[in-house]
Amino acid sequence: MSTSRFVLFVPQHQGGGTGEFFRLLTLAMALHAADASVRIEFLMPKACRLRPLLPFPHTESDLPDEQRQQFHARELARLKPAIVVFDKTCRGSMLRLCRRLKIRSVCISDEPGTLGKTFRADWLWSLDEHWHQRYLLGRPAFSAWQRLLAWISSTRRVLFDVCQLEDAVAALAPSGPYLLFIPGGGTYRIDGRTTAELFIEAADRVARASGLPALAIGQAASGDQQVTVLPPQPQGQLIALMRGATIVVTGGGHLINQAISVRVPTVSMPLGGSDQSLRVDDFASRGWTVAAQAQPDDIADKTLRLLGDAAALQTMRERLQAVEIIQGVPLMVESLLRRL
Repeated sequence: MSTSRFVLFVPQHQGGGTGEFFRLLTLAMALHAADASVRIEFLMPKACRLRPLLPFPHTESDLPDEQRQQFHARELARLKPAIVVFDKTCRGSMLRLCRRLKIRSVCISDEPGTLGKTFRADWLWSLDEHWHQRYLLGRPAFSAWQRLLAWISSTRRVLFDVCQLEDAVAALAPSGPYLLFIPGGGTYRIDGRTTAELFIEAADRVARASGLPALAIGQAASGDQQVTVLPPQPQGQLIALMRGATIVVTGGGHLINQAISVRVPTVSMPLGGSDQSLRVDDFASRGWTVAAQAQPDDIADKTLRLLGDAAALQTMRERLQAVEIIQGVPLMVESLLRRL
């Protein structure tokens, strides 16, 4: 089989987050929609519970987690794609292997640690493309030193803020105003409880106090709670649900950028990951979100307070309208097709 139009996607999936998987899944779906002749495959860790969501062929690791780089190297040598897209899971040794195998390399970063790696001396002329999702909207993405390195290196740099597809209609939304609680797809735990449990409890309290329908994305059964619990949704449906909500309650990961991109007021809190506290604090200081603690009482109190303050809601909406958002999908698809 020809590998001249073959793109291999390699998401990181460890710890609690799942943003990397959904980011690459969104990109792969958009690439397939733009050109169905492109061969698309994924390399996946064997422990990833998201594998059933993949509509593309994938190879699962047969090695322990600490040997994942060996798995990646072995499969790159076997598959020999035209382009490999690493989402926060690349190392210098992988870039050198890609050079030897004549594979074009792309690396995605979205927080200070993974951003800094792409400016290492051994990466500057080994990495073909670097796509960076800004972790602080409206702030410079690179330092002055990084801008200089970007100018002298051979790596092509692309900046973006969100990577999303969107359905036209939120098919599962109530007909009137509603609230949306989305903890994200990660497996973080706080005080021994999953974030989905915390959010469902908070949603129940807000629904009882406000009388508004509350939707929560999660796996837990709602029982006698006054909240509708929905299973994880395709990204397009999730964005449409966000767009129609009065308030979105979410963590400080990629989902808050998605909510801001559709100009909906949010209550947010860090749920895990090194970047989430920084993002929530920065966005709250600029009036784009209300910061809360990851506890049901505080989530419910902050949401009810914002819901009951019409002036504050309107002010936040106006501020969100002024935020400039770079949609990454068109830029990245165009880049891949040009490389192919």
